[in-house]
Amino acid sequence: MMRQLRGVMISAILAASTLTLSAPTAAAHHQEWIPLPAAQTLGRGNSIPCAGQITGNVATPHARPGVAVVTLSWTPLFTSPCSITAFVNFSNIDTRTGGTMMMHLTNQANGLATPSGQWTDKISIPIGSGNIVMTVTTESLNTAYINPSLVMTRFTVP
Repeated sequence: MMRQLRGVMISAILAASTLTLSAPTAAAHHQEWIPLPAAQTLGRGNSIPCAGQITGNVATPHARPGVAVVTLSWTPLFTSPCSITAFVNFSNIDTRTGGTMMMHLTNQANGLATPSGQWTDKISIPIGSGNIVMTVTTESLNTAYINPSLVMTRFTVP
């Protein structure tokens, strides 16, 4: 009985070790999901009542080489509804190409209220493989005007 139990335990440990050691390692060479720094901004037309922040992330999925998927969210702090146009500025350092894409975001809720409206959006950027520099700015006064490095992100696209 003990011998059977020991055999079962050893088999279970070996199976668990095999599963652990055979976990996917494809993401080992780059981070697949990167948070973007929050961009503090006044609202459209430099509106102080619509001041808020844009947060987001960039994903570089292995299934889509050369593509960066950017997700942004807009949260006004004082009043609503408030709209903003966000600009995603990108540059591929290796290929010396770049550009700007924009998103129009409108949040119907403010502060800690549950967001509603077109407050978040996602875009796919065919940026090419290589080392990337990206910033998120708006058409209004924002943290990039004070110090561009506050909203700059560097990452690698496979």
